[in-house]
Amino acid sequence: MVQAFSPITFGLVAFSLAASAVGVWIAIRISRRVGVMDVPNERSSHSLPMPRMGGVPMVGAAVLSFTGWVFLAEGEAIYWGAVWTVPLFALVMSALGLWDDLSGLSPLFRFTAQIACSAGLLLALGMRFPLFHLEGYSVPPAVWVPVGGIWVVWMLNLYNFMDGIDGLAGGEAAVASSFFFLLFAHYGESGWAVANLFVAAASMGFLVHNWPPARVFMGDAGSAYLGAFYGMQAVVAPLTTSVPFPVLVLPFTNFILDTTVTLFRRIWQGEKWYMAHRSHFYQRMTNLGMSHQRVTILELLTVAASCAAASGYLGFDFPGRVFIVIAVLSGFIAGGIWVMRKERS
Repeated sequence: MVQAFSPITFGLVAFSLAASAVGVWIAIRISRRVGVMDVPNERSSHSLPMPRMGGVPMVGAAVLSFTGWVFLAEGEAIYWGAVWTVPLFALVMSALGLWDDLSGLSPLFRFTAQIACSAGLLLALGMRFPLFHLEGYSVPPAVWVPVGGIWVVWMLNLYNFMDGIDGLAGGEAAVASSFFFLLFAHYGESGWAVANLFVAAASMGFLVHNWPPARVFMGDAGSAYLGAFYGMQAVVAPLTTSVPFPVLVLPFTNFILDTTVTLFRRIWQGEKWYMAHRSHFYQRMTNLGMSHQRVTILELLTVAASCAAASGYLGFDFPGRVFIVIAVLSGFIAGGIWVMRKERS
């Protein structure tokens, strides 16, 4: 078996990055020609119509690279392990997102399809892997399957919610997946490692065109793939590897807290929480006069810090791990309080 660090792997990494960058360049021109544009409104963070098909070649580059690695690296012993379920599920969710981009879907239909697909996959996995291990405890399928389904659907949607300013969603994927590549490679999990490496490379290719000031958006096709990939990975990987669930979640603390706090705040205030808005913390930072580039860089620095915390999590016993989680949460809460105070001043 070819390991994560091999000429074949890094050749396909170069392909993933280049195919994504070139594909997005083509998608920009196709989007403009066929009129698939994101027209700004009062809730938008951009002022001019923007092509929104950039996620399609990004997803295609990541999936093709991983498929090529499976056949080229494994030869006749094709890698049909549980890792395959994650990009496959993410690809289905990406297709649903593309459908929404092109013709518009009702929120109820989209949400129902997401629940049905995630529940079906997790039920199948629950029959094959009966126990989910979390901090020394064995959780039965009757518990982890429904909880995991809620988590996957929430992660899928929150990634879409956080795709609101230039470079943020793609940058988050590039940083987080680079960390996951090193993490899984350290554990000898080549399939999981390269799946993340190709996502990181494809995201970097997309960022060539999406870094502030952006020339294209990834659309639901791209954000749905990334959210579904990371959400399902956090559930499936602990079933088949020694990587614990919290380590696969910590890098997304900024996305999770921003979206969750914003959602409950809007519900508490009686707002239509399911409608588009500009009240996420990253949007409020731009409202304070910070540029997209500055906000994105600050967000990605926090992602890198969260990845470092996730790495440190592995080196401690339970009390130390609790401390790391509390420290990460406290840091983001402090950042949110700073934003609210700046708004009032």
